[in-house]
Amino acid sequence: MALNGTRFPGASRPGLQRRPRITVRPRTVEDVAAILVNPKAHPSPVRPIGADYSITRCANTDGGTALHLDAFDKILGYDEGCVRVQAGVRVAALVRALAERGLELPLTPEIGNMSVGALAVSTLPQPSYREDCAQMAACVTEIKLVTPQGRQITVTERDRDLMRVLRSSHGLLGVVHEVSLRVEPATPVKIEYRNHTFAEFAGRYARIVESPGALRFHVAPFSDRVTVERRLRDPDESVTRSGIWQIRQSVMRNVLPAFGSSIGSVLATPGLRSAVLTGVHRALHAAQPRAARGVVMYAHEWMRELPADPAKARHAYSLWAFPQADFPKLLEDYAAFCNAHQKRYRYRCNLVTVASRLHRDRSALFSPSHAGDRVTLEPSSPGDPGFEDFLIDFNEFASNAGGTPTLNQTRALTVEQLTRALGERARLFAALRRRTDPANRMRNSYFAQLLG
Repeated sequence: MALNGTRFPGASRPGLQRRPRITVRPRTVEDVAAILVNPKAHPSPVRPIGADYSITRCANTDGGTALHLDAFDKILGYDEGCVRVQAGVRVAALVRALAERGLELPLTPEIGNMSVGALAVSTLPQPSYREDCAQMAACVTEIKLVTPQGRQITVTERDRDLMRVLRSSHGLLGVVHEVSLRVEPATPVKIEYRNHTFAEFAGRYARIVESPGALRFHVAPFSDRVTVERRLRDPDESVTRSGIWQIRQSVMRNVLPAFGSSIGSVLATPGLRSAVLTGVHRALHAAQPRAARGVVMYAHEWMRELPADPAKARHAYSLWAFPQADFPKLLEDYAAFCNAHQKRYRYRCNLVTVASRLHRDRSALFSPSHAGDRVTLEPSSPGDPGFEDFLIDFNEFASNAGGTPTLNQTRALTVEQLTRALGERARLFAALRRRTDPANRMRNSYFAQLLG
């Protein structure tokens, strides 16, 4: 195995310095076990590293051991309805390999950079089509891992309660080295867009959420606009892709983040900067329905990959999930919050806020939609100055509104906010983690602060 001093992706991202004392790249499961049972040579905490695209400090090593799983990069085989994959395989590579076989995951992530190992043990919510499948970990049917004591174990869906805990464990209960995921035949998806003002959206909201399909919302709080994106699976549809759709995708993926990153430095006057951003967002919302007209595609085609170096991704965000029934009122309150924050601090997020409808999903202990149907709210930014301060205030707004955060996608989270949202579930997990890892072999300062 490779040891020592390698600087790895994410180390330079602001606020997310990993600071390992030792970096290791094991090649076998036995290597992983040897690392975990030797704290003298491999100091605590030992944190498994996949693609290192987490938006929080959950992968920080605090002067301990960064355990990279790059060498675990093989798709091992296909069983009936499942695929077996090593933990270091990138989701994008897996999705493309499945597509070549006419298969897909029940959910396809918006961004494909993360590793399968991270997917298996973290709550990654996605626009959902049905109950109990609203996060990527719900696709996992089996996990093979090495415990903090160096013991190899296998957990399947027959171990229902333990699987629910593992799907929310964030590498605190062991190092995952192999995962089996549920797959199904690839099905064409029709994309539809509808533009609404906030008032129009509130009036039609009941019909919007009761109609079939996965829902994603594009929210412009300064422009009084919500674009509803509906994804409808239909095996009888013929795949069609318009040129304007491809242009729209390129703008959303490449041009807009770069534009948002540079506008703060180019336009120094807050009022002028705000007017330009409002105009751009209105134009994008107006163009979306026409861009998607008649578009039918496979799910993996809208997945994108960020730059190989996370520091160059120019995309930061934070995620909270809220009760579905209250979402129209929440949007009004969110717009008021954004306007008040801009007025007081002269800052606004440069990118459009997105949101996803999540069906009730109890497949993971920390599922954002554990208690019922939810809708996320995800303010995003190219990481410009002022965004971190904005998130501190946004988190308090979200917590007071009954929101549920995630441990790997909610920036600037406090222990009070996490406890308010997860309550007994957080205490149950913390107690189990202490029994499983009494020496705190895998716990870093981030999880020590939030979960004890």
